[in-house]
Amino acid sequence: MAIAVAIAAAGWFAGRQITSPEQAAIEAEAPPASLITVEVERKELVADVIIRADVGYDEPVALRLSGAIGNRQVTQVVTSAPERGAELTEGAVAIEIAGRPVFLLVGQVPAYRDLRPQDQGPDIEQLESALARLGHFDQTPDQVWDSATGAAVSAWYEQAGYRANGPDDDEEFALKRARDRVNSARTTLTNAQKTLTEAAKGPTELALQQARTALVQAELALNQARLDLQKVTTDAADAVKKVTTDAADAVKTANDAVSTARQGLADSKAAVLVAETNLADAELARNRAANAYTQAQTRMQSATSGVHPDSGTVPTAAEQEELRLAVAGARSTLEAAERALENARQAVTDANWAVTEADNGLSDATDDLTKAQQDLKKLELPQAETDLSNNTENSQAQAALAVRRSQDNVAAAQQTLEDMLQPPDTSDAQEQVLAARRELNAAETDLTDLENTTGVWLPAGEIIFLKRLPVRVDLLTTERGSIIAGSFMTVTGSELALRGSVSERDVDRISEGIAVRIEDRAVGEPIEGTVRLLEQRAGTRNLPADRHYVELVADEIPDELVGRNVKVVIPVGGTDGPVLVVPNAALSATGDGSTNLEVEQTDGSTRFVSVEPGLSSGGQVEVTPLDGELESGDLVVVGVASGG
Repeated sequence: MAIAVAIAAAGWFAGRQITSPEQAAIEAEAPPASLITVEVERKELVADVIIRADVGYDEPVALRLSGAIGNRQVTQVVTSAPERGAELTEGAVAIEIAGRPVFLLVGQVPAYRDLRPQDQGPDIEQLESALARLGHFDQTPDQVWDSATGAAVSAWYEQAGYRANGPDDDEEFALKRARDRVNSARTTLTNAQKTLTEAAKGPTELALQQARTALVQAELALNQARLDLQKVTTDAADAVKKVTTDAADAVKTANDAVSTARQGLADSKAAVLVAETNLADAELARNRAANAYTQAQTRMQSATSGVHPDSGTVPTAAEQEELRLAVAGARSTLEAAERALENARQAVTDANWAVTEADNGLSDATDDLTKAQQDLKKLELPQAETDLSNNTENSQAQAALAVRRSQDNVAAAQQTLEDMLQPPDTSDAQEQVLAARRELNAAETDLTDLENTTGVWLPAGEIIFLKRLPVRVDLLTTERGSIIAGSFMTVTGSELALRGSVSERDVDRISEGIAVRIEDRAVGEPIEGTVRLLEQRAGTRNLPADRHYVELVADEIPDELVGRNVKVVIPVGGTDGPVLVVPNAALSATGDGSTNLEVEQTDGSTRFVSVEPGLSSGGQVEVTPLDGELESGDLVVVGVASGG
């Protein structure tokens, strides 16, 4: 057995040393490639903000009119338009409509109203600043349209080959109305002066006679009005007297009704006593009849059992019949007593009801008496004259008003006659002359002010303010002879810029004017630039609600970057606390400009997570997962190790 074991061991060892050709080939192959991964960390990072930005010219702007052309409503037919690709500078005519120009100027405030003499606002200052840049305005721009503004606009239009707009139809109408007012005031003054001249001559004999006649007629009317008032008062007094008499009669009638009701109540109560007495008698009679009927039945039952109730012997047939008739008579008497009892009870009920009715009648009669007494008392108060006035209010008021009017007419007629007999008083006529002169002076002043404020003006439709100029004509949506409807031209700036967005959490770390680095594989060294615009409101320009638009510029941008999406590094502070951090090498860009991470899973497969890069420093970058899950400790792919 020892020899066998030794031989087997030697064979096993020899087999281990022998390798087949296939096994040798397999062992000669290089090991498979493996992923190089790094753990995702969560830590505080002091770094830069990294964003992606598109390189291109200024965004297209669609031009459209802001109002009417000129001072009249005309068909907005294009009479001249620039060629596509033309460059439009400040002060240039973007398009000509119905022979009127539409100018381009630099400004932040859009044209939203017609600008006229004496108008005020920041848009006036914006216009004057543009005119100063064009060399037509040599004063300090302010927010008031004055004569210097109008002169500059006229010079600007004239230099461009056009005539500035003058007074429109409304202003011409206002001027005409002001001139008519002056003419009317002059006519009024002439008439007032004539009236003053006539007043100085005194009244004529015919006028005096007419005044005396008017006084006599007024006195006659006053006498008649007084008679009418006296008649109304007398009639009213008679009416009050009748009302007082009627009220006293009503009290007497009510007293009689109360007495009658009281007697009826007493009679009803007496009837109740009688009915109750009869009821007691009926109840006693019924009880007696019931007892008699019970005794008769007992006697009959004794006879029926064979024992006569009186003799104790067997009753005869005649005795039984006698006892039976006694029972029948007692029953008839009981039934009659019960009917009498029921009738007595009904009599008591009827008597009580009669008492209730009589009591109600007494209450009603008492109420009527109280009301009649109150009515009579009101008529007997010392305020009878007030009641008289209330009863005849309309007729008395009308009559009294007629008296007062007649008195006023008499006084006026007397005053007129006295005034006519006095020396002529021309004070009223003189006051009318003074008032007419004041109105003429005011009308002439208003006309002068209107003439001073009416002149050259600028329609809203003949000016378009753009934030930057020059611009280039990219698209014409109209041509000569066509009618303007909406946008007529699309222009873009001639300056290259980078446009991107920053997240809500990073916007407070960035400010306009801050330096940036532009990096892309198409260029060697990073390009230095600055932030030109950062919009503080998120979600503008079709961005998500948590993204802020940012615009960057650089001194020189190579042509090969135009149209590309590039990386922009913005030096800022650090994060507010621990964030997810990965190596820069783990980030990869996609065709649509987004950023991805490749994450290795436990089974060796990988998945992609879309992330938003944030602060970057020392080869590491802050990331926020957008599509997919990412946690601290996950393995992200930074490269591939070849086998060998």
